Amino acid sequence: MTAAAPGRRKRRGAAFLAAATAAALIAVPGCAATPEATPTATASPVTETPTPEPYDGPLLFVGDDLDAFALTPAEVADLLPSAPPAGEVDDILLQYADGGGPDFTPSVCGMLIMETSMFSIGARTVPWADAEDTQNSGKQEILQFASEDVAAERMDLLASTVDRCAQFDARGEGTFNAVAVPDEEGVRAFAGTMTMNSGGNPWRVHHAFAAVGNVVVHLRQPALDGSAFDAERAALLLRDRAVEAEAALVEELTDDPPVAETPAPADPAAPWSDWEMTTTGVGPLVLGTSREEAVAAIPGATVEEFDWSDRQVRVVSADGTSRLVLHFAEQGDALAAVTAGIANIQGDVEPDGAALPAAGGVRIGAPLTEAVAAFPEGTFLRVVSSGEYFYEWSTREGGTIRFRADRDFSDPAAVITGVTVEDATLRTPFRIE
Repeated sequence: MTAAAPGRRKRRGAAFLAAATAAALIAVPGCAATPEATPTATASPVTETPTPEPYDGPLLFVGDDLDAFALTPAEVADLLPSAPPAGEVDDILLQYADGGGPDFTPSVCGMLIMETSMFSIGARTVPWADAEDTQNSGKQEILQFASEDVAAERMDLLASTVDRCAQFDARGEGTFNAVAVPDEEGVRAFAGTMTMNSGGNPWRVHHAFAAVGNVVVHLRQPALDGSAFDAERAALLLRDRAVEAEAALVEELTDDPPVAETPAPADPAAPWSDWEMTTTGVGPLVLGTSREEAVAAIPGATVEEFDWSDRQVRVVSADGTSRLVLHFAEQGDALAAVTAGIANIQGDVEPDGAALPAAGGVRIGAPLTEAVAAFPEGTFLRVVSSGEYFYEWSTREGGTIRFRADRDFSDPAAVITGVTVEDATLRTPFRIE
């Protein structure tokens, strides 16, 4: 049964009350005595709820907040008439991460063929796929980064291509014919068409970018067909949609201000399986503390160094049943992440979920669907080059819990083989060499 609209329910209730009152009046005998007057009650003063001040903190989008940036299929079709039909916004992010491509001069122009999603911690995608010609498939990616600063630094690099890459070299001449539109409510946006012939391989791609807060939006459509592109219109469309998303976020956070998670106390002497994995750490291990403090937080553990990296160590519990990998930031020695189970590094062993910490009650070996239920509004991440599948859940403040799956996350039989908790604000900054 379809529920009535609130307005209809009110009118229906009012009509019922009016009918009941009329029936009662009709039932009153004509000779009834006039009732005595009753004293008029004095109205109590009404206390007005104060209107909260509009939220004016960091603009940190997370989870389904990202949906507000999405273009509709009709908008994509209108902007890119030669593109395949677009789908609805989804929570899947595809990364190739193969590191291929020619050298660019200036080097920043390589941003025009790189995956903008690298180092993101959450995403929504509007895909448009051509089943018969995959080279004609495009998408709009809405990307959450660890902080406003991280997103701004990425957008700085991207925006610099408007001027610096009007002409460039990449084993052949290339151009980027682009236009930046005026900022609006702190939103930056630009768009253009990149054309190049690199080593005899032709490229032509339409790009549009926008950024606000911790989000960068990237629209991409291959255009070897010679299709025209109204770059200014595309940039304005992404900019204005981002302004709308910003307004919606401010309204949301005004009504429900964000509260950052604080580390919960944990007993270092307890079995590691009793510890909890959260976006602030694992048991007594607190993200952001120094290497010395992290190792001291787990007395009795054996520390195993790697000969190929000084930024990671493996720690083994005193009874030898539990193993964790500690990841330290490249800048300084802060504990940036902790992995339980498979980390895809040398020395991984088949994990015993019962002997390892859990995240939100979800243990290694459990179906991936349990992680999705416990941590909703995350992102399904597939890394093609390494054949890896993850479900990634992040906070506004840049904390991340990443569940590794043993197979494609679309398979209902997928199980969790590893869990990493990370403070993504401590990641190595993105660089262009």
